[in-house]
Amino acid sequence: MATATRTVEDVLRKGGFTPFHRRVVFLTGFAWTFVAFEIINISFVLGNVFTTFGIASGSLLYFLITSGTLIGSFLGSLFLGRLSDTSGRRTIFLGSILWYSAFTALTALSWDPWSMFTFRVLAGIGLGGMLVVDPSILSEFLPPQSRGRFMVLLDFFWPIGFLLAILFWWVFIVQGVTVGGIESWRTLFVVAAFPAFVAFLARLTIPESPFYYARRGRLPEAAAVLERITGTPVDSASLSREQAALRAPIGALFKGRLARRSVVTLVVWTALNFSYYGLFLDLPFALSTFKNQVATDVGLTALFFITSALAQFPGYLASMILVERWGRKRTLALFLILGGVSGFAFATASGVPLLFGSLALVSFFNLGAWGAVYAYTPELFPTQYRATGFGMGETVGKLTSIFGPILFGAMYASTGGVFAPLAAIAGVMAVGGLFLAGVGPETKGQTFT
Repeated sequence: MATATRTVEDVLRKGGFTPFHRRVVFLTGFAWTFVAFEIINISFVLGNVFTTFGIASGSLLYFLITSGTLIGSFLGSLFLGRLSDTSGRRTIFLGSILWYSAFTALTALSWDPWSMFTFRVLAGIGLGGMLVVDPSILSEFLPPQSRGRFMVLLDFFWPIGFLLAILFWWVFIVQGVTVGGIESWRTLFVVAAFPAFVAFLARLTIPESPFYYARRGRLPEAAAVLERITGTPVDSASLSREQAALRAPIGALFKGRLARRSVVTLVVWTALNFSYYGLFLDLPFALSTFKNQVATDVGLTALFFITSALAQFPGYLASMILVERWGRKRTLALFLILGGVSGFAFATASGVPLLFGSLALVSFFNLGAWGAVYAYTPELFPTQYRATGFGMGETVGKLTSIFGPILFGAMYASTGGVFAPLAAIAGVMAVGGLFLAGVGPETKGQTFT
């Protein structure tokens, strides 16, 4: 009789990267594009939506609806992440994208701005589930020797979602493609829901996480999943039960030597989320206010959007290289500072070439900073505090992302222009980088305890 000598991690390590992993990486990444698509998409269509409802685009309600998806995402991340620990990853893995698909389609039925806000919040709940469960279930399928690079690969689907939002905007809003005489923005939401539903059907082939089964002592079921993953027989009697991860009380993060690291985490995640969501969710509106041909040339506006999306790919690649060669702290601080400088250049630029160049640099450095923060944050905390510390950063980040567009709108309303909110975004980015450079510790080469 076999004895319990192997963990799930041991089996995955020995099995290596298999065709099963290629499929689950693709299916998870495909859904990840819809997270980015949904968050960005609303800013492209709101002008047409408010024209339908007879409301000015610059009103505060405009910016509140922009944040609706983020509000729902915060709620979904908060509750569905914990539910997946008790009810299983697969349940939320399937349910979150189906929920998103349904409420994205229902957005087409909006009869006033508040009904649209409600549908956006509800669709965002599904996105929040994907934000926390998709990376979790993917990480629990991958072998440890491949886990890092394929988790990084997941983030490369984000700018693809940005590009997809631009494509849908061009086809349904600019070109005015409709189906059955339905308004173009309503058609867009119905069409956008269909690929997500297809992704749900494809996800039905993905099993429950073997770690989830092993943590609950359901070792025969864990062994069956591991056989599917590795393509080799796994004796359940040889598996040991997994221990559930412990979460430390959040108050412990602000005591002793961890206090400085926790403050750094809060500042950096606030700076990143405020700058990214404040800028990119309001980018279509900001470009429409510039007193040059960008505001009137739709083709040029589309080129601006595409440039900002494409610049994110090399920014992320540069960050991936520099965090290993130069250090986590240095890379993250530099990208935040240079992102702030580029953001201020964008806020003050008047000519089209300067607008193009500065926006591309903001995109490059901001997404590069996102790449660095995911490498840096887990290394700031020891094992017993790591999940809590990272969760604190994510939570504060999501709350900040909600208020970024709203504060942008409030500053626009009070000043009558976009310079003040754009300059504020640039300033927050730069200050976050300077604070990190002066206070944050370097974690490259430190023991991962």
